[in-house]
Amino acid sequence: MDWKIDLIEALKPYGEPVETPEGVLFELVDEESGVYDRLAFYVEDPLKEDALEEVLVEAIKDLTDHDLPGRNVFAFGFRPDFSGEVIGLSFFEARPGKGAVLGEVPPKVVEIAERNGLSFQRGEGGGIGLPREHTGEDFEALIKLVEALAFEW
Repeated sequence: MDWKIDLIEALKPYGEPVETPEGVLFELVDEESGVYDRLAFYVEDPLKEDALEEVLVEAIKDLTDHDLPGRNVFAFGFRPDFSGEVIGLSFFEARPGKGAVLGEVPPKVVEIAERNGLSFQRGEGGGIGLPREHTGEDFEALIKLVEALAFEW
């Protein structure tokens, strides 16, 4: 599967991605704060959802410069087995140009988005993501949302 090879190469500068039978796993772990499952993001089908894969890679680039408490996981190709909060990324039927899309998510996700002044709209379905016909602004808003969630969870 070429997408795994390309993804692993894109992630290597930021840590050690792990290829699994289901896909690729990338972890940010702060050993000093204690290793506990904190937050996981995943993209179920990176072949069809390459823009969502790219969002997570861009967020990882920014997040590796910071210490995040606990164990934070980014999974590509599968929903990780994880005891912390797990948030899926997907496409939504939503209006382009209105920001990231928040589907059915814990209230804390909405609170963090609002506190950070991020543009977003609500959508039908689970997780967070982009409108199917998204703009560059929507893409950037989703990157910022993932980063804000990782920092503030």
